[in-house]
Amino acid sequence: MPVVHCRLWKPVPTACSTVFRQRVCHFPPCGAVFYLCRHCDRGQCYCSSRCREKSLRQQRRQANRRHQQDPDGRADHRDRQREYRRRLKARVTDKSSLCSPSGANLIAPQAPRPAEAAPAPEIFPLPDAEPEVGWVVCQMCGRRGRWINPFPEVKHDFR
Repeated sequence: MPVVHCRLWKPVPTACSTVFRQRVCHFPPCGAVFYLCRHCDRGQCYCSSRCREKSLRQQRRQANRRHQQDPDGRADHRDRQREYRRRLKARVTDKSSLCSPSGANLIAPQAPRPAEAAPAPEIFPLPDAEPEVGWVVCQMCGRRGRWINPFPEVKHDFR
């Protein structure tokens, strides 16, 4: 088997030469460890688009909260609400009828029936689907390879 020489202390076989980078998702509730091959690594901070969207939404909420606590932000909100109420008031064009019809019967719609939960799909493991220890999959493209820890634990002898 051909060997690729790299800066690691051991030569790596060609079949395992794809370099993977280990990342930790920056969305605090998630914190998942994921891997990216060097071809797909663009400095991603989140393990999925869902975590990215949730994190950005959370950051936006925090920024809005900070803005609302600022006196200028409160003034902006007050002015915007005042303008909105003025526009609503200007939209009314006709007057309501003077007397309401008597004897009107209103029937409440029937409550919808609760939907039955769909049965969970059965998952059958494919042959060789269980990765061996040290095998990782790129989060973006699905490329598979071995991950070699560039910082192996060094046992110290402090006698």
